[in-house]
Amino acid sequence: MKKNLFFPAAATVTALALASCGSKPAAPQTVEGAVLDASMNNITLVTTAGDTLNISTMNADPAKVPGVTVGDSVSVTCAETDADGVKVMQAQELTVKSGSSDRRIQGEWTEPNPIDSAAVQGFRLNPDGTAESIGMATLQITAWTLTDGKTLILRTTSIGNKQTIEGQDTLTVDKLDADSLVLSNGSGYVQWRLARQQ
Repeated sequence: MKKNLFFPAAATVTALALASCGSKPAAPQTVEGAVLDASMNNITLVTTAGDTLNISTMNADPAKVPGVTVGDSVSVTCAETDADGVKVMQAQELTVKSGSSDRRIQGEWTEPNPIDSAAVQGFRLNPDGTAESIGMATLQITAWTLTDGKTLILRTTSIGNKQTIEGQDTLTVDKLDADSLVLSNGSGYVQWRLARQQ
């Protein structure tokens, strides 16, 4: 779960960030480490050298700086910028090197209901492997499994026409980050384009 993190942080954190990412705006550098904390506009990173850095992601291009979750192993290219007279480290590019897909995919995911624009539909994936449908009375999602980090299997119960049909839906994870989940079927057709609900 994301936590609120306020910037600027302690002077020691800022000093470590400047030392690790360099003090010249024209010379961005890349640091690697594990995400200790994350919010909408900042990440706290423990580098491979053991330093703790606070890096701003405010106004960053989401295509180059995707969302992260606590525990992800990342590589960040950052540069010093001036924000209202305060020196901050700004993320320019971020790559998630590794993370627990099982942990990252857990939670509540929804998208607009195509029939009712005022409603949402989707599902909740619980840590114990059970699942719950959201906004879908006739399609109950009851369990989930993620294999190889890329294949999501949803166990379903379809209710309607005086009959109940058990089944499963095998989907490919096209995109998974802290905020979004895109799933396609075996033909490559995008079946779900979901946003994480906090």
